Amino acid sequence: MLWRIIRTIIATVLFIGLPYFIYVGFIADEPLMDVENDVDMGKRVVESLSRDVIEYPVLSEQDYPEAYRYIQNMIDEIVASDEIKYRDTFEYHTVKIIARDDVLNAFCAPGGYIYVYSGLIKYLDSKDHLAGVLGHEIAHAELRHSSIRMQKEYGRDKLFEFLIFATPADLGTLIGAKILQELMTLNYSRDQEAASDRLSVDYLQDTQYACNGAAGFFEKLLDKNNDVRIPEFLSDHPASQSRVDDINRRAAQLQCNTEIGDQSDWRAFQQMLPDAPGPEKK
Repeated sequence: MLWRIIRTIIATVLFIGLPYFIYVGFIADEPLMDVENDVDMGKRVVESLSRDVIEYPVLSEQDYPEAYRYIQNMIDEIVASDEIKYRDTFEYHTVKIIARDDVLNAFCAPGGYIYVYSGLIKYLDSKDHLAGVLGHEIAHAELRHSSIRMQKEYGRDKLFEFLIFATPADLGTLIGAKILQELMTLNYSRDQEAASDRLSVDYLQDTQYACNGAAGFFEKLLDKNNDVRIPEFLSDHPASQSRVDDINRRAAQLQCNTEIGDQSDWRAFQQMLPDAPGPEKK
C-alpha cells in the first residue's frame, strides 16, 4: 500500500515536471546532474564491462605492473594540468588496458575511468601521440559530454518508464550498458570533438609530451600509405586535415612544445604487452 502511494506521488511529480525536464534535456549543452553522478555512471560502465571478459579482456595489473606504471604515470602528468577541474573527484588513477590488438581505441567513461586498447598502443609511433589521445578522451570526461548525451537520450527514451518501474538494480544495469554502448560508438557532436581536441593541447602544454600529440595520431590515420582500418570511434567525425590544422593552430597560440622526443621508453612499453589478437570471429 505504501509503495503504491509513493509511486502515485512520484508519477504526479513527474507528470508535472517531466515535460520541462525532457525539453531541457533536448536543448541543454550543460549537464543537469551533479558531477558525483558522473562517477556513479562510470561505476556502472565498469560493472557492465567487467561482465564481458571476452569482448573486454582487461590486462592483469598484477602480471604487467611495469606497463601499468608507465601509462598511469602518463595520465598523472596530464591530469596535473591546472585546466583539470575534477582531478580530486574523478577516478583518473584507475586506468585499465584492454588486451585487444584488433581494436584501435581508448575511452574515458564518465567519472574518469580510462580504458586503453593494446591495439592503439601498438599502432602509435610515439608516446606523444598516445598522450594526445588520452588528453582528448579526458577532455570528454571533464566537459561531461557523456552526461549531456545521456540526459538527452533518456529525455527521449522512456525516462518516465525507467524512473517509475525499474528497480535500482535494473536501472543501474541498464545505465551501465547504455553508456558503454555510447562510448563504443562515441557519437559526439563536431563541437564536442573540437572542444576536446583543443583541450588536449591545453592539458599537454606543461608536460614532457608534444602538446599537439593528437594531431600526430590523426596524421597517421590520414597517411594514404598506412593500410589500417579506420577506428569505429572515428566513423562519424573522422580524422581530417582541418582537425590537424586546428590542433596545430592551438599549439601555436599557446607556444607550447611540439617536438617529439626520444622514444626508447615508448618502444620498451609497447614490447611489455602480450600478443592479444582478440576473440575469434564466428
